[in-house]
Amino acid sequence: MNEVVGFRFRPTDEEIITYYLEMKMSGHEFPFPTVKEVDILNYNPWELREHSLLPDDQVWYFFSAPSKKYANSKRTARTTSEGTGSWKITGRDREVKNRGSGQVIGIKKTLVFYKGRNPDTIRTSWVMNEFHSNYAASCQAYLSFFLIYYFN
Repeated sequence: MNEVVGFRFRPTDEEIITYYLEMKMSGHEFPFPTVKEVDILNYNPWELREHSLLPDDQVWYFFSAPSKKYANSKRTARTTSEGTGSWKITGRDREVKNRGSGQVIGIKKTLVFYKGRNPDTIRTSWVMNEFHSNYAASCQAYLSFFLIYYFN
């Protein structure tokens, strides 16, 4: 990927859901690989750079299947596998709409990484945007699209 001159990958929220996420969920291959499938909970945010297909960029993009916190629960696990920290939702979910029709096509969540365990957690400057498609139920695979960056 480092050989591509002048390439900048910055899809809009609508493109993330309608093109990348839905295409991945339906099992299609991308003509130019820019997003890798990684279990983001297996890594701390600062370790994810080496797993990105665009490691020299300041924003990293991943597909990941959400893990359940409990076997019979709808709650999503957000703690790293090493237990060094967790992603906590900040703010409320935002609707992602199709620009042409105005129809809601998905949601976007913003999460911040906290180091440590409760009650001694420390907020970091690592931010993640999590995208979900409204059409995920109709597809076999349920994936989320993650955008991770360090906020100064």
